[in-house]
Amino acid sequence: MLTLRLIRREARIAWPVSAVLALLAALLTAIPLSWPPQFDRLAAGTLADRVVRAQRDAPLVSATTTTAPMPWLPAADPGSLDRDLDKLGERVRTAATSPLATVLGKPRARVTTLNASARGPGMPTPYGKPPSFNLVYPQPEATGGAVEYLQGRAPQQPRADLLVPPSQAGPIEVAVSEATREKLGLTVGQHFDLSTPAPGSSAPALLVGVFRTDLGAKRLWQQSPMLVAPWILPDDPGQKLAGQMLTSAGGIELIARYSLAFTVAWELPVTTDRSGPATTPAGIAGMQSGLKALHKAGPDKLCGLGLTDACMLTGHIVPSVNPTERLGAELDAFAVQRQRTEQLQSFALAGLLAMVVATSVAAARLGARRRAGAFALQLSRGAGLLGIAGRLLVEAAVAVGAGVAAGWAIGRALAPQGAALGSWVPVLVAALLVWCAPAAVLLASAGRTRPLPRSRRIVLEALVVLLAAGGLVALRTRGAYAGTGIDPQLAFTPVLLALITVGILLRSLPPLVRRATRSAQRSRGLVPLVALARAGAQSGAAALSLLVLVLAMGYGVYGGLIPRTLADGQKQIAHWHTGGAPMALVGPKDQVAGDLPPVASVGHQVAVTGASGELTSQDDGTTFPGAQFVGLDAAALSAADPSSPMARALLAADGADAPIERTGADLEVPVVTALADPELAARVPDGTFELTALGTGRILVHVVGALSEEALRDPVLGPVLGDGPRPGALLVFTGPSAKRLPAQRNHPSALLLYPAAGGPALDPAAVRAGAAMHLAPSSVPGPSVELRDRDGERDTLRSDGLAHSARLAFRVTTALGLLLALGTFALDLLLSATERGRTTSYLRTLGIGSRAVLGLQLLQLVPLVLAAAVGGTALGLLLPVALGSGLRLGAITGGPFEPAVHIDWTITAGLGVALAVLMTTAAVLEAAISRRRGLGAVLRLGEAL
Repeated sequence: MLTLRLIRREARIAWPVSAVLALLAALLTAIPLSWPPQFDRLAAGTLADRVVRAQRDAPLVSATTTTAPMPWLPAADPGSLDRDLDKLGERVRTAATSPLATVLGKPRARVTTLNASARGPGMPTPYGKPPSFNLVYPQPEATGGAVEYLQGRAPQQPRADLLVPPSQAGPIEVAVSEATREKLGLTVGQHFDLSTPAPGSSAPALLVGVFRTDLGAKRLWQQSPMLVAPWILPDDPGQKLAGQMLTSAGGIELIARYSLAFTVAWELPVTTDRSGPATTPAGIAGMQSGLKALHKAGPDKLCGLGLTDACMLTGHIVPSVNPTERLGAELDAFAVQRQRTEQLQSFALAGLLAMVVATSVAAARLGARRRAGAFALQLSRGAGLLGIAGRLLVEAAVAVGAGVAAGWAIGRALAPQGAALGSWVPVLVAALLVWCAPAAVLLASAGRTRPLPRSRRIVLEALVVLLAAGGLVALRTRGAYAGTGIDPQLAFTPVLLALITVGILLRSLPPLVRRATRSAQRSRGLVPLVALARAGAQSGAAALSLLVLVLAMGYGVYGGLIPRTLADGQKQIAHWHTGGAPMALVGPKDQVAGDLPPVASVGHQVAVTGASGELTSQDDGTTFPGAQFVGLDAAALSAADPSSPMARALLAADGADAPIERTGADLEVPVVTALADPELAARVPDGTFELTALGTGRILVHVVGALSEEALRDPVLGPVLGDGPRPGALLVFTGPSAKRLPAQRNHPSALLLYPAAGGPALDPAAVRAGAAMHLAPSSVPGPSVELRDRDGERDTLRSDGLAHSARLAFRVTTALGLLLALGTFALDLLLSATERGRTTSYLRTLGIGSRAVLGLQLLQLVPLVLAAAVGGTALGLLLPVALGSGLRLGAITGGPFEPAVHIDWTITAGLGVALAVLMTTAAVLEAAISRRRGLGAVLRLGEAL
């Protein structure tokens, strides 16, 4: 009968186990609940930083329209342009449904009129034709900085009277750049006329200012490059000079009355929330949905279809608005990286879950041993086994429930304020396993007086091996996980591998210990013999401790491998971005061509030309679209970087730098030589191709060799090929052949900058000053030039929140794993404390001292510690190979290559030392406790060792 006295006595005996179960439940509640919001916060900061960098030079979301003049409509009210621009821009923003609309800032408009020819006294006529100009009005937020004037002032159009005809309303005030003034010989205060579509009319204009373009409004110079300097454009017949002038909102309103149409470009700045929810899979999907809604928004959604409700700008109708965006590609790339990071974290969480469950089973075994007498007495009095197990479930429910409640409070405190906690699914799974541990141990051990039969053990081991093998095959066949959230295969396959490792150790350990025991028998000392004999006898009982130790060591080794591989991968990507040089100028070839002015720290400069086109085989006519062409000076690269694999490959190839030959009827077709990627070289060995590319005539290319894999990974190709996968064939040219590559503005080239051999490192400030002309805004449309600093690129990559969260997850798992290993080991020590105490007391009766007893305790643990160190290290090193493509880090580091796995031997050795220290500490404490234990407490008359 269950009396109050019995309940109190059993509670007194069971409270240490209940406390352990509560602690484990709290641990596995706090971590799964608090980590997801912390990760969301890190991921949100990463996406926000990437968005800022991505829209530094060009908008991520924009919209354009061209107005249609309606001369019969009444003119718009003066001063209405900015109001109408803001109103229509806001309609464009709200067309993107929430949550995208919430991350889009106030639209910033830039108005540009169509061409108007400039005529008047003092206005030159280059190429025999009057120059044509567009008037540009940017809203103040759209310039990217203040426009600085060298002469005169900014245009300030006086307010026009609608009752006065536009020709009598006064001149349109305009301003030009310094380069435009010098090109045309203009002066401030000069009057001229701008031709308009209205028959027989022209708009008078007045030049009121001259601005500089080397400083200030960088975004404006990029978006309207003809503001920087006029262009020479083809015209039928001949050529003409075309440029742009700045004007005010009133100037646009006035010239619109002349029926001159204009285009409007809205930039919608993107500012993602750093608090976390925006970067969850649901948040990213919501923004992608908003982008689709923005693309579908037509004039019928933004404005009405009739004249009464149509969108109007200064008396012109807006027929349609065309949105464009680059945000979707950024979100897709981020979603892939976030997904892979979550998979790594689930991998670490699964290992921690397995260690906690093993620790709870060890605690349950200790509880069952402490209460074995009470359970036997209850069974002898007629109690049922299931009834006792049910009572254990009730006791465990109280402890686990308290632990879950405490873990929820801790998780709430650790999570960012106001953030939603993580999923309760892993919490409930862990709590269920911990709750069932005491009852499961009781039911499993009831009535079992002999070890598990050999046949049954073999079946269980074979089942684990089959499950692990099946998981590995499925994981490697499947590749990267396509779903969202936790990847079950990736999470639990390592646990099965750990079970296999423990099984191998349990099979191997007894024979090795027996061999060591036989060697100890031939020695005179008693302590080694007894210690090894007991280690061999208890090796099977140490399975749980060994599992936790192997998991802790294995995840620790792999956890050290993750940060090292990520760091090396980020270093590799930083080198790839700068071409392997400390600094590099990257941009269109015509803007990075030529050497820099003398800079003290720059010793070598290597030009790398990039182009793309199509190859056609001269043998069978096979075409290779999307081919990439790279040209460089191999000798200069070798002098700057003697370790460059690309330079060695080009210099070693026979004929790579041969003079250009010519073929054809009139020898008009040049024949150049190149090295090809291995796939192209193997498909068409010693082949000849016709190269077709924008900006060049007919060229034949003769392949003289294949590039090695090492050369293909040379970072000198990085600035030209970019981070994405190579879309097609690759040819690399050097010597005279490299000079035949065309200058394509849509394809980046690079100027790599190296310090002199043995000289000081490059000074970024000095290099930037020397490259000022290359970095200045260009009047030519297309990408701008950027100066890349290898150290700056590396710092940017290191600050990535996704990579930081992966490193942090494995560090936390490693630390907690070691603590759980210590706890499990201590529980196993307590479980066998009585047997060891009898042995120690018996030896003391034979005259063995305290030092020898300590040596006995330590030597008895050596086989277990060595087995855990070897098995855990093997597991940690095996995981990258075993999991294959299921656990790739390239999606986190970025770049075209998967980073090579680098083992951090310092952390591996440190984990081994930490494991040994923890086990030694436990043994020393056990020896200290045993010294206080009286002989009568452990040794009984008639007992034998």
